[in-house]
Amino acid sequence: MSNKINIQKRAIQAAETALQSQKFVSPIDVLVGMGLLQPVHVQDWRKGKIPYLENVIQGNLSKISLAMKCFREWARDKNLKPSKTVYLLRTKGPTRELQFSISGDPSIEEAYSTHYLSPVLSEHEQQKLKEKCEKPPELIAYIIARDSQCSQCKKELMKGNFLFMEADQPFCLKCAGFSDFIFLPSGDPKLTRRAKKYSPKLLIVVKFSRARKRYERQGILVTEEAFQKAEDEIADEVKKRK
Repeated sequence: MSNKINIQKRAIQAAETALQSQKFVSPIDVLVGMGLLQPVHVQDWRKGKIPYLENVIQGNLSKISLAMKCFREWARDKNLKPSKTVYLLRTKGPTRELQFSISGDPSIEEAYSTHYLSPVLSEHEQQKLKEKCEKPPELIAYIIARDSQCSQCKKELMKGNFLFMEADQPFCLKCAGFSDFIFLPSGDPKLTRRAKKYSPKLLIVVKFSRARKRYERQGILVTEEAFQKAEDEIADEVKKRK
């Protein structure tokens, strides 16, 4: 089997598998399915740790281009609907679009970001899928297990403090722009739900569990105004019931 035919076969097989499981398929799905892109690298890219995705795709550009060409031809033959998707990075600053290619050429970026949808999906399902795919990752604050230092103000961060990471750089909450945020521990679902509703931005707070070897959710950080409004609203409801 020639190398070209092998690449074509692998691209189509990866695309078929993704389409069957989720009723849409993206270039990222195909590259991951072919083994040319590792899921952990996709996650790091979505977190802003990798400047452009092509930097971690295995194989030369001609191989990648051939795989993508075969994929798009397959999608047309299957009558799949192309849907431009915006991949967003949520940072301590304004939300911005993630970059796929080294060059940043608009036509290349569009090719990478276009999803192909199954014709069995209704318009409503297509819209919900688009919203889900374009939702940026949640902002995360870490309860640190050992002393650290803010990369911007150089403040020492002691064990148990909150830490915000962006592109592998640690920031204290003040430098990250969240100094007025209040920690709301897990355990009060009503207060959490109300505070999330009123906070224009929030952070999920996690802590590493050595026993389970994973990060576990501890609560959320919300604006002081949102926290107070949620508390007042619940207090008013209690008074009305008396």
